[in-house]
Amino acid sequence: MTRSNPQESPRHPPRAAKPPKSGERLQKFLSRCGIASRRAAEELIVQGRVEINGKVADQLGVRVDPFADEVRLDGERLKMPAKRLLIVLNKPVGFLCAASDPEGRPLVYHLVPKDQALRSIGRLDFNTEGVLLFTNDGDLAERLGHARYAVQRVYEARVRGIPSEETLARLRQGVRLEDGPARAEQVDLVKQTDSNAWLRLTLTEGRNREVRRLLERVGHPVVRLRRVSFAGVTAAGLALGQWKTLEDNEIEQLRTRGHIGAFELPPDPRRKAAKAPGLSTGPGPSDAPQRRGAGRGQAVKKALPIDSLPPPKRPSRGKRPAAPAGRNARGPSLPPPSSRGRKR
Repeated sequence: MTRSNPQESPRHPPRAAKPPKSGERLQKFLSRCGIASRRAAEELIVQGRVEINGKVADQLGVRVDPFADEVRLDGERLKMPAKRLLIVLNKPVGFLCAASDPEGRPLVYHLVPKDQALRSIGRLDFNTEGVLLFTNDGDLAERLGHARYAVQRVYEARVRGIPSEETLARLRQGVRLEDGPARAEQVDLVKQTDSNAWLRLTLTEGRNREVRRLLERVGHPVVRLRRVSFAGVTAAGLALGQWKTLEDNEIEQLRTRGHIGAFELPPDPRRKAAKAPGLSTGPGPSDAPQRRGAGRGQAVKKALPIDSLPPPKRPSRGKRPAAPAGRNARGPSLPPPSSRGRKR
């Protein structure tokens, strides 16, 4: 019986190679159109709000051709922006960071171009002024707006009363709010009068009304609040209500480093995002791990490597260790009984 050559008559014929999928994923296309981040775009797809060539796309992983396919969101056709755009607006007081308002209040989108599919990166309160960024790149908005990237936000707040050094230290150390502990990475007293003071605070989370809640928690409510810097971007030279576009090299710095210019604070080792180069984070705690239940400032000593520990002391052969004291202590050891005189 002769055995056939497997190369001449294979048991399983080779499979035909699948043609590569063309186009890009639908959630990435929505993100590039400035609709939302990729994660938020996935929710829009699952909700059945996106159509491709007249058919509802309710499954993830669908690919589209940005130049051939017709993609609509809630019936409105989407187009790929010709260029990545990022705008800095010097937001005035009395404008709402929302796409619409049932009360008819003025919106920040009335101050920026409407034909570029822009959306704001984070928000500012109705009564807060200062730097507010807009972009048509969903990935860039996610990169700068999400708390896990710890992008620096610098505020100047006029507060009631004169905060003491203990109060400033408390803000740096952290206070507990309704949604968890919060802290200012850096806080300085800039100016003071008889009844109030100006503070400069640097934060990296961007929670809702975080600065106001922090200062109210320590007994110094905010009278006036403005954001002077976001990821190193300032509103220098802009009057309230004016905007300008950022240069391509500045946008690239924001995409790769999360910041423009030099960092004001060193990296924070507590955050996982601090491992990436160029992230804007604040100073971290001491290297010594904190013990549960220990008071502030108390730390557990670091464990030494095994090679550096001295060998344990062993008692000499001629001496026995002393018996432990106590009611359950064992008495001195007796010699074993002799076998002589035993009855068999």
